[in-house]
Amino acid sequence: MIEAILTICLVFLFPNLVLAIWTYFDCVNRGAAEKSALRVALWFIVVWAIPLLGIIIYIAFRPKGKLLTCATCKRKVLKTLPKCPHCDASATPQQPPRTYPIPAPQPVLQPAPPPPKTINCPHCAKKVEEEWKSCPHCGKKLRVERAIIDEVFLMSRDGRLIKHFTRRLKPDVDQDILSGMLTAVQDFVKDSFRGEGGELDQMKFGRFQVLIGRGRFITIAAVVIGEEIEPFRPQISKAIDEIEDDYEVLLRDWKGDVGELNVLSRYINDLIDGRYT
Repeated sequence: MIEAILTICLVFLFPNLVLAIWTYFDCVNRGAAEKSALRVALWFIVVWAIPLLGIIIYIAFRPKGKLLTCATCKRKVLKTLPKCPHCDASATPQQPPRTYPIPAPQPVLQPAPPPPKTINCPHCAKKVEEEWKSCPHCGKKLRVERAIIDEVFLMSRDGRLIKHFTRRLKPDVDQDILSGMLTAVQDFVKDSFRGEGGELDQMKFGRFQVLIGRGRFITIAAVVIGEEIEPFRPQISKAIDEIEDDYEVLLRDWKGDVGELNVLSRYINDLIDGRYT
């Protein structure tokens, strides 16, 4: 009798229990236990009581989705769940960010520099580069710096200083140099003093060239910076002639009062600015 009862239980109840247990774990894996533990228990009872119909109904209404293996506890977990219902870890392992190989930088091809421009040396007519300052063949300078009148000493015929003029608003030449230059010019004028005007002499003081022009009443000593000084000779002569023509009476009767000759400043400024060219 007992054996018969056990046989009936094994034949009819064991398969039901197996299906009910499978239904329970499937519900847990799919996260149904977190939403409602009562729902899991009801599915267990339904499948155990009516196994064939119950399992069909459960499969039809269970949460859909693919099961994956939890990376932490190695149990099956529904793919759509953010966390594993068994160990509360992330259901799916975090994938490292995808990296892409960085291409090697391509070498930038620099354009070839243009060939240097060449000119003919004005002295030996040989080819030289335009940027060179002197010719390597003849040793002479390729360009002559533009000369300018930098300082002017307006003096009487015998060398007495009337007024000093400068191109700069604030002279940057040492005053001792200017004083020495003036003394040298005055000595030169006194040594070469003649009765008639019109002479135009030249002297060198350090790196400065000094052109000295004498008229009938006044002497102009122009300090020139640069190499080409010849163009200034006619300019100085023209300025002297114009001053003495316009103020002949004043200059002939001048008694030494420097203030009386302030009217001559505009002529000297015109000479410095190159208006007598």
